[in-house]
Amino acid sequence: MQVPRHHCLALLSLALLSQSVSGASFLPGADPPTGERIDPPRPEAAEPLRATGIRWEFAPWRRSGSISLDQRWVRLEEGQRNGQTSAVLDAEFATYLWQPWFVQVRLGGTVLASRSQGTGTSGAGDESASINGRLGLSVFPSSRFPFELRADSSDSRASGDTLTGDYVTRRVSLSQGYRPERGNDHYQLNVERSVLTDASTRDTLTTFNATGLRQMGPHTLDLGLSHSEHERSDSDERTRISAANARHGYAGSKSLQVETLANWNEFRVGSPTLDTGSDIRQLSTYATWRPASGLALWQGAGQPLVAATARWVQVRTLGSQASAPVQAVNLSLGASQELSSTVRTALSGSASEVRSGTQPGGKSVGLQGSVNWVPTALAIGGWRYMPSLSGSMGYNRGPDGSDRELAGVQASHGLSREFMFGTEQQLTMGFTQSVAVLHEAGVSPSATATAYGANLSWQRVTAQGSVTTGGISYSDSLTRATSKGRFQLVNLQLSQRMQLSRHSNWAANITAQASRNESNEIDAFTGQLRDLAPGWQRFYSGALSYEHARAFGVPGLRYSLLIGANSQMLEKRAFGDIEAPRERISESIETRLDYNIGRLETRLSARAARVDGRVVSAVQARAQRRF
Repeated sequence: MQVPRHHCLALLSLALLSQSVSGASFLPGADPPTGERIDPPRPEAAEPLRATGIRWEFAPWRRSGSISLDQRWVRLEEGQRNGQTSAVLDAEFATYLWQPWFVQVRLGGTVLASRSQGTGTSGAGDESASINGRLGLSVFPSSRFPFELRADSSDSRASGDTLTGDYVTRRVSLSQGYRPERGNDHYQLNVERSVLTDASTRDTLTTFNATGLRQMGPHTLDLGLSHSEHERSDSDERTRISAANARHGYAGSKSLQVETLANWNEFRVGSPTLDTGSDIRQLSTYATWRPASGLALWQGAGQPLVAATARWVQVRTLGSQASAPVQAVNLSLGASQELSSTVRTALSGSASEVRSGTQPGGKSVGLQGSVNWVPTALAIGGWRYMPSLSGSMGYNRGPDGSDRELAGVQASHGLSREFMFGTEQQLTMGFTQSVAVLHEAGVSPSATATAYGANLSWQRVTAQGSVTTGGISYSDSLTRATSKGRFQLVNLQLSQRMQLSRHSNWAANITAQASRNESNEIDAFTGQLRDLAPGWQRFYSGALSYEHARAFGVPGLRYSLLIGANSQMLEKRAFGDIEAPRERISESIETRLDYNIGRLETRLSARAARVDGRVVSAVQARAQRRF
């Protein structure tokens, strides 16, 4: 809401001169209502819930706030420059009705006056003022059925965090929970609506989430429902995501475990030129059974494990390109048996059918058996050697009536070792090598594959509390059949928090990954086909921070350096993340100087970032007085 600046000053004066509401508590030391039963009932233990005991008065208001003066200079990649001066008054009031556990109330308000000049989006000599407020209401916050309502309207110029443009955020959220007196049952409902508005765009996101957990003896029922709608006025894009799921678990004994899952997901995107989406429905059941111990049939051998699955899936394309639904049904039954501590056998069978629209479904059946040998690791000169060997045979009849007979052998071995450097550092090194051959009757040549892997990890924990972990891994597999294929993957991770001195520390979290897939042949390890995707695909994300609490030897002067990068530019609000910022920042570097004297806080910061593909730089100076 835009108002004249002299009206803002009048409202500030009234707020500072207003008196707090008097109030009184009920009984000193009275316990909040917990809902616990007392058996047998004792009159002296009754809780103060009588109507005559509630004092419908508010406790004295607690007040806090701040006055800020902010100066900011922003430069865009296109050469636009904008300077902005802002004065902000923020006030916070808090109280409770009768007792803190009964009703809690928070009220807040922000008055902002701003002047912009330059060639930026705000224009030269543009003066504006705004009033925003917030409300927080909690009813029975410590009970089994807490309720919370929050409403907030804020201006991005008050925080100064935005880079490319100023906008107003209006957000309303409602939360209601319930938990019965006994048991682990729990129910939760959350509804939120967020609206971001600037000079030309209105971004709206509404989310709904409901969850419930119910336990009834050996049965567990878990329900969930979520829905989000996102809309942007500048592009008229609308995104809707809905999901519902239900899970039932049965654990009546140690021998039998059954879990059933049903879920539905719908994704819809619409705009003046686009209308598309998808709908996925699934129903699956997974059951395991292990015979009771002591049966004569299994004496001297491990007990078998029997597993069965049933799954139904339906996929539809929605919108202008809507198509007939595709349905698939799959049934499988398998059993595994430990013949010894190192040998395990398995046998499984499956049947499936895929149907598209009214077309007759294609049916397929399969049968597979395997033997795995995994001996105990051997110690060789300080290294740990781990070999394994497995063989498998399978039969499959496809939807077209063709038969496939498969036989495969896999062998692998690995070396690993840990090196200790004193009592603080540990280095772990490992190497693996695998060979696989898969032969299909009537097909020549057989598919063969070799794979190599290496990993190196390092960990350091000091007595001062510094923790450093890092690792790098490399894997390379080569497949040979009618043609050659290759898949490579490199992964690097680093996490560190180190106390450099009494006043300084730094922390880092870095992940980098690169992969290359040049294969469209069957993988001898998994029997699956790999798609051709030449070239290296790279991904990285990281955050680095450094802080010195006494910069240049000056007490109270704190220096901070913040660096962040992420190669994935996702529109998180469109996917239902209500906490996601309006700006999509892929790279950022910021340096700050903070100096506090009592309740006076000052900050000087400089930041450069890549926002939605554009380079933006900003310098900001702020002085804030808290009261």
